[in-house]
Amino acid sequence: MASVAMFAFLILTMSLVKDMLNLLAEGQLTVGAFFRLTKLLFPFVFVYALPMGFITGALLTMGRLSAENEITSLRAAGVSVIRLSSSVFLLAILGTTASLVVNFYYGPLAKTEYRQELKNTIQTNPLGFIVEKTFVKDFTGSVIYVGKKEAEMLYDVWIWKLNSESQVTTFARAEKGRFAFLENSAELQLDAEGVTIEYRDAEDPENFRTRNFYPASAAKFPFSFSLEKILGKETLARKLTWMTFDELQGEIRKYEGIAATATGAVREEALDNLLKAKMVFHKNFAMGFAVLSFACIAIPLGLKTSRKETSANLGIGVGMGLLYYLAMISIEWLEGRPDLRPELLFWIPNLAYQSFGAWLFIRADHGKKAKR
Repeated sequence: MASVAMFAFLILTMSLVKDMLNLLAEGQLTVGAFFRLTKLLFPFVFVYALPMGFITGALLTMGRLSAENEITSLRAAGVSVIRLSSSVFLLAILGTTASLVVNFYYGPLAKTEYRQELKNTIQTNPLGFIVEKTFVKDFTGSVIYVGKKEAEMLYDVWIWKLNSESQVTTFARAEKGRFAFLENSAELQLDAEGVTIEYRDAEDPENFRTRNFYPASAAKFPFSFSLEKILGKETLARKLTWMTFDELQGEIRKYEGIAATATGAVREEALDNLLKAKMVFHKNFAMGFAVLSFACIAIPLGLKTSRKETSANLGIGVGMGLLYYLAMISIEWLEGRPDLRPELLFWIPNLAYQSFGAWLFIRADHGKKAKR
């Protein structure tokens, strides 16, 4: 429990620093919204903290028992390694069940609610993202600077639109403007007044002598700002990672039906979406079994290392956990290779850890006897 709590604290802290602390510090989130969003991060934290904490805790426990010769005493009394490990496996099975429930139910619901809460916060206070006399870079592909902010009105507004290489393609300056949140989108709109605009060549933005470089002006002009950095990429369909078990099964059946009856480009698109849905489904399932896989390797590995030092076992646990998650991430990169069946490859890390753990168990329980 201490190991799980430690990793939960670390992962939660990293998530807060990455996504929300800067918004809270700049007044873009209220304290109430901050705590509501923090609560919705717990399912995400649980999925990673439980396996990492479990392998570390098992290593610490078994390593200390072995280092203090408790394992030797138990085996001398006729207790096998498998038997003394039964309680750990029982906890691992319970942890696996909890992980599957979170992966296929509470996790998707929390992700959906998290994004909706952010949208509601932005809609309620769109000016929260604007700080006077500061270059605001929270908007994808845009930078905005405001000289003065009074109530809902902004004054002396400077806007830079950037391309993928961070080059300025459009520069504008407005006397004043007002923000509005666009419904059913991930964008804020600035209704600017008294606008002067400088359009630049999209292919060569730094060339001011081209014909595509020209100034313009308008009494009123709307500018849109993407919130993709904060809300994630907006799509017409609900993201697969936000879907529960039943919803994922429904998506798989839908695309299987389309692929079976359609031809040409429609069939290819259906097969591509089918592979993505299967990959999310199998990944969620495989990740749920990470606790059991880690238990299989942590118990005999802890007996083998025979260390009671916290730092050594902590290092081994973190290393084994990172290796597992690195393998899972690497498999995601094979999304464009359906011939390799990437959805089934998600089970390889579990099988590898469990097979290695079984081999270590055999050596721990019978290996020394076989040599004598």
